[in-house]
Amino acid sequence: MLILYDGTTSVCGIKARVTLAEKGFDFESRNVDLRKGEQFAPEYLKLNPNAVVPTLIDGEEIIVESSVIIQYLDDIGTDGPSLLPKTPLDRAQMRLWLKRIDDPIHPATGTLTHATAFRPLFLKKSPEEQKAHFEAMPDPARRARQEAVYKDGLDAPIVANAVRTFDQFVKDAETALTRNEYLAGPAYSLADAAATPYINRLDVLKLLSVWQTECPNVMGWYDRIRERPSFKSMITDYMTVEDVARFEAIDDSTADKARQILQQS
Repeated sequence: MLILYDGTTSVCGIKARVTLAEKGFDFESRNVDLRKGEQFAPEYLKLNPNAVVPTLIDGEEIIVESSVIIQYLDDIGTDGPSLLPKTPLDRAQMRLWLKRIDDPIHPATGTLTHATAFRPLFLKKSPEEQKAHFEAMPDPARRARQEAVYKDGLDAPIVANAVRTFDQFVKDAETALTRNEYLAGPAYSLADAAATPYINRLDVLKLLSVWQTECPNVMGWYDRIRERPSFKSMITDYMTVEDVARFEAIDDSTADKARQILQQS
């Protein structure tokens, strides 16, 4: 039995869960409560020294990094449908999407999420708890991003960069989806599995409407993605009552702030 250490709303965890579902794997999900800092626990750091999720356990083997995990799953899941495009060119496009999602889209997602959904909870911590949170983070770049957005929220300069990064990503996805039904060709692939949690994150952060008119093909793609069984089973059903409340509490003016940033670009 495959074991996946993940988080209920972790975009990287969702990427792995969606791939597991699309490949038809049975697996055991072990939740790591990221808000409580369980990713910094010594026993978890032995599995993943980067203090992030997901981590996949396959027998005696430990696989980390979500893009590596989903490609590993496609390699070993010979009984399930292949999630690799059929042509070399489409496979190259798929790999470009995976690379782009890892950087810069993933850091931009963290910036926007922490500036909106997670900032209120963090600000309720004591100064000592806040300091301990940052000191436990092994990645200095990630630590600097969180410090900036927890201090200034949507007014932090890196928020504007994150919005512009997503703007180009969504527009490039729109271009790709004018040619094909999916991001890397005519069939669903790892590119779509990888992009799903990031477009969904824009949705739950109340930001997706920024591109609703300009990018109709992305909206159509997202509608099709939400109809796949993996979306409900691996995203919607994993959210706790607290997760839902945290995202629902985001200020409705967030999209207006993003539009202002793009208008100033």
